[in-house]
Amino acid sequence: MSMYRFMIGVFVLLCTGCSQAQSDAAPAHAAAVSPPASAPAKVDETRQHDIHRYLQTLAARDRFRGMVLVAQGDRIVHRAAYGLADVDADAPNTPETAFLIGSLTKSFTAVTVMQLVEDGALDLQAPISRYLPNLDERLGNRLTLHLLLRHRSGLPTHLEDIAPQGNEQVDSDDILALINRAQFRFAPGTRHEYSNLNYHLAALAIESATGQSFAEVLQERTFTPLGMSRSGIQGTRPPPPYRALGYRRTFMGWENDENNMSYTLGSGDIHATANDLLRWSRALDDPAYLSTASRNAIFDGGGETDGWYGYGFRIQPYLRPDGSSGRLVRHGGSMDGFLSNLHRYLDDDLTVIVLGNQRPLDVREITQQIKTRALGMPTDGDSGE
Repeated sequence: MSMYRFMIGVFVLLCTGCSQAQSDAAPAHAAAVSPPASAPAKVDETRQHDIHRYLQTLAARDRFRGMVLVAQGDRIVHRAAYGLADVDADAPNTPETAFLIGSLTKSFTAVTVMQLVEDGALDLQAPISRYLPNLDERLGNRLTLHLLLRHRSGLPTHLEDIAPQGNEQVDSDDILALINRAQFRFAPGTRHEYSNLNYHLAALAIESATGQSFAEVLQERTFTPLGMSRSGIQGTRPPPPYRALGYRRTFMGWENDENNMSYTLGSGDIHATANDLLRWSRALDDPAYLSTASRNAIFDGGGETDGWYGYGFRIQPYLRPDGSSGRLVRHGGSMDGFLSNLHRYLDDDLTVIVLGNQRPLDVREITQQIKTRALGMPTDGDSGE
């Protein structure tokens, strides 16, 4: 057994009081949020070590491999990688390792739609058939980007609900052809039900409005201007050498397990590092990247019966240390071999990013435990987030 396996491949970089002078610290942006009921609870050194001990314990028990980044404002208070990125090569995860982020991709898709709405290239209320004339009119004439982004379309949850997925690579035309076979599960606009097809169609609308591929649009509008050098669209491309492999636990041990990424257009096809995700998260507060009106629309979520869903994010209450209710903006992702979470606890200016390359993995529980430790709250029980 190698030293990496013995140490569970833990690679740690803890930053206490990191300043903006660090090359990979998050850029400063002023968050447009309501004044909190009380001042944010500062993540002190004791709390930082508590977070690290918790994650080390999980890694030692083979219950977590991946990357965690915690920031308060522009100060990174915890950044650490755990476990192996590649079991066969005995290569550890590091802070520069990229992970597939699954449905967290939907947040990027929604932001890109809103940027194009700002430019006048897309209309949230127009029939989606305006942008996708080859979409069956019984679907296209009843659906809008507003309904799609809020998961109120009535479409099936997954493409495999329409037809089995094979090992072949598919393109945008193939995905549209599959969606044309879909039947509504309920009348559009009558209720919330999560569906990957909603964001496939949103990505196709982005391609139609720009005349570019979804990958080209994201590169031009987000990855390059924000300096997200280790993020990209996986799609039909082979994984870059700095991306972790995904694994699932079996009776025989850990086995590589990953989706056919060509089927995940706009709904799950991004890979990113935690550092890049923090840059993007902070940029959401910058009017130069996303207008205040678009940000407000994105973060205008429905109630619990609507899945707390806005445009590409869930917006819901969270319990603060003083017992008051704060505002949580979040999304996660789940796919073969990978899980992700990005939580922004706005009233405490706290961002928690968890990226994992193993299944099963209770990423919601891990995120919750990190948040309670960061804010100095009791770690037993469940606040319902």
